[in-house]
Amino acid sequence: MNVDHRFTQTQHPYAADDLETMSEAKRYQEHVFQLLRPFIGRSVLEVGCGIGTTSLRLAEIAERLVCIEPNLNCVARARAALDGNPRITLHITHLEDCDRAEMTAARFDTIVCVNVLEHIEDDVKALTLFRELVAEARGQVLIFVPAVQAAYGPLDAALGHHRRYSKRTLRRAFDAAGLDLVTLRYTNPIGLLGWMYNAHVTGAAAHTVGQVRLFESLVAPWALPIDRLIAPPIGQSLFAVGRARVAAA
Repeated sequence: MNVDHRFTQTQHPYAADDLETMSEAKRYQEHVFQLLRPFIGRSVLEVGCGIGTTSLRLAEIAERLVCIEPNLNCVARARAALDGNPRITLHITHLEDCDRAEMTAARFDTIVCVNVLEHIEDDVKALTLFRELVAEARGQVLIFVPAVQAAYGPLDAALGHHRRYSKRTLRRAFDAAGLDLVTLRYTNPIGLLGWMYNAHVTGAAAHTVGQVRLFESLVAPWALPIDRLIAPPIGQSLFAVGRARVAAA
């Protein structure tokens, strides 16, 4: 049965189970990290760290990484991966419940959101907060989100996605939040075909290990390196980097 988790997503193990399945996609995870890498600074806030898959890679570069994650099912698995790393601090909380003064005092120069913004109902409000947190350090906001609303299907709803993005809608959200785009590009067009197939043909509401391994073995070795060299005209996801808009003198 298809389930809509948009408003109950932090109460279920579904997201953690899906992230465990996706952790099998080693080449894909490396692809996402390589898109992020040139923009990662020294003091990083990761919003929605999930089970810690991206966090470990971020901590290889950042001097300090603060992770927030509200899903207790994810947190249990993230702790197993992240505890003991002196560069990483993990907070179990929603973004809106964070201590604003403490967050501002941290002077983050980078905020990372990988497949998180689509889970937040008011995405402009979240982006505005990100802009305020990095403004003083003249930092950057790194966003990776699912793309193409026409691909929205049972899996999106089960994962708690409020939306998928286009360049136009993500650009508009950045602009409304006072963020100037540094980069905006699609990625993984072949993955989009698979997502469309699941959304409109099979009606699948979960990733399978078989699908992930098929992509990893047959598609990822050649398609993802080309993707990083030549940005495709459309794709399964969008990657964007923004900086706080400087007021005109």
